Amino acid sequence: DLSNSPNDDISYLAASFNSLSTTINNLLGIFQKFVSKDLVETAYKEHSIRLEGSQKDLAILFSDIRGFTYMTETLGNDIINLLNIHYDKAIAAIHEENGIIGSIIGDAVLSVYGAMGSYKNNSLEALRSAWQITRVTASLREQMIERRKEIEKQRPLTEAEERVFQAVLIDVGVGLDGGKVFYGNIGSFERMTNTVIGDNVNSAARLEGLTRLYKLPIIASDYIKEGVESVTSQFTFIELDTVQVKGKTEGKKIYFPLDSLVTDAETLEKYAVFSEALSFYYKGDWTEARKLFRASKLELARVFLDRITIKQAPKDWSGIWEMTTK
Repeated sequence: DLSNSPNDDISYLAASFNSLSTTINNLLGIFQKFVSKDLVETAYKEHSIRLEGSQKDLAILFSDIRGFTYMTETLGNDIINLLNIHYDKAIAAIHEENGIIGSIIGDAVLSVYGAMGSYKNNSLEALRSAWQITRVTASLREQMIERRKEIEKQRPLTEAEERVFQAVLIDVGVGLDGGKVFYGNIGSFERMTNTVIGDNVNSAARLEGLTRLYKLPIIASDYIKEGVESVTSQFTFIELDTVQVKGKTEGKKIYFPLDSLVTDAETLEKYAVFSEALSFYYKGDWTEARKLFRASKLELARVFLDRITIKQAPKDWSGIWEMTTK
């Protein structure tokens, strides 16, 4: 009971409480910059973080910056500033969809969806993040291009400026997969990190690698396709191929998730022709497949035109393409 306490004592206690509250909030804010908000709040409520993990059904997003070696060689120390500009937008896109950052390693980001329970559909949230990362990256490129135009109105770029300009045009690829993985904290009581371990994590990274081959921004697995299609028809999953990655014994279908809300009719028609070509390709009728791949006028089709240089498929053709590299 402070009713009979001097006003100075009450004021002092109030000021001390406010100062402590501000300090705690500041510390929570600092910690949230290094780990996810959900993890900080969980640790705050439970008063501890334990070295433990469990098996969870999660969606996995793996994003990687293309041409990163050239960027680092050209920009030197300035690469950090460029990465921070990119990650400021990319990480926001992940957090907006309840994603948790698993790791950031230079040019790559791994995030998971469905780990903390505060999600609606982990596949859909991962896909939305993927498209948002792609959009904000494209927006950053457009800003750089506009800046170049402004400079060139005054004078031509020097050779060094041209190299820098090419280096700052960030482009990313995103791989999406999901399934049963082990998620939790590993390390020691002095230093621990939140991580996710499982075959589906490796698969997401490999799917990202395939975006370079197929010249597409995002490639997703059956897991993502089934999860998204169970709740919305907004996305059209274009089957791209059936591939057997190095180290695996079975083929896996891969997809490009078109957003129907922003895709025009002409583009949808091109992919419809591509899908028809793919069906002939699977059947081994490569003569008809070649005609339709060319008719699709998609850059993606070049992958298959380079493959099927003979008229018909080999007798043992299974429709599965074996990848020789990871």
